[in-house]
Amino acid sequence: MIQLCGCSGCHISLLDLHDKLLEVLPNLEIVYAPIIADPKEIPEGIDVFLVEGGIRNEHDEHLIHEIREKSKIVIAWGTCAAYGGIPGLANLYSKEELLNYVYSTDSTDNKGEIPSEEIPPLEEYVKPISAVVKVDYVIPGCPPTPEMIADAIVALLNGEEPKLPTKIVCDECPRKKENVFPEKFKRTYEGRPDPEKCLFEQGYPCLGFATRAGCGARCPNAGVPCRGCFGKTDKSLDLGANAANVLANSGEAALEIPDKVALLNRFTLPDALINRKVK
Repeated sequence: MIQLCGCSGCHISLLDLHDKLLEVLPNLEIVYAPIIADPKEIPEGIDVFLVEGGIRNEHDEHLIHEIREKSKIVIAWGTCAAYGGIPGLANLYSKEELLNYVYSTDSTDNKGEIPSEEIPPLEEYVKPISAVVKVDYVIPGCPPTPEMIADAIVALLNGEEPKLPTKIVCDECPRKKENVFPEKFKRTYEGRPDPEKCLFEQGYPCLGFATRAGCGARCPNAGVPCRGCFGKTDKSLDLGANAANVLANSGEAALEIPDKVALLNRFTLPDALINRKVK
């Protein structure tokens, strides 16, 4: 296991297995996991490597090549590894714009000087690990549910392929749907949504209709629109493009949605058909 450009949330989700860990761990030998131990080198002959986080700098890219070379199975563990995740929104800006903004603000003490010593240079843009090496399986989510992680591990231990849900979040959502399109869209904080009715039909830009199931519709159940953190389904090339096609049915109302790119590809921009700002 390793974390590249991520937040360790996937590792924490693994720990959230609690007692179920006791059922899985006796069948595993963890040989490389910096968040658990302090290994110096990635050993040879790894059966399964879980990779959290995407590719942001040269060190990330070097590691993922080494991991691929030394592992039989590589799993993109979580949405950052699979699709780029929230860090992927940095692709809306050039590398130079990002560095100049961060190191020219008053909150830093280096007076605009961009550090270069002992810091891996940034790549031009954020990439999912599949853009660099072959990925055998994906466990999506921000983070994945503990159950999905456990199911994948057990499947591999039994010599089977991990299986992902093929449906969408709307299929898991208990809210009542009338198959109508809103005439106006709201921000998440505007008003109080009816707890029984579909959030999208109430005018909240919920992306459950374009997002892979597996989370149990946790956000809509809590009155918050789905933001697409489980990524696209098997039948979709681009979550954002799919969502845009549906939103277009609301006509001019969809044009009023602010920050459309960050909404439609909030977790998946590096994996989108148009995946970064072009100079």
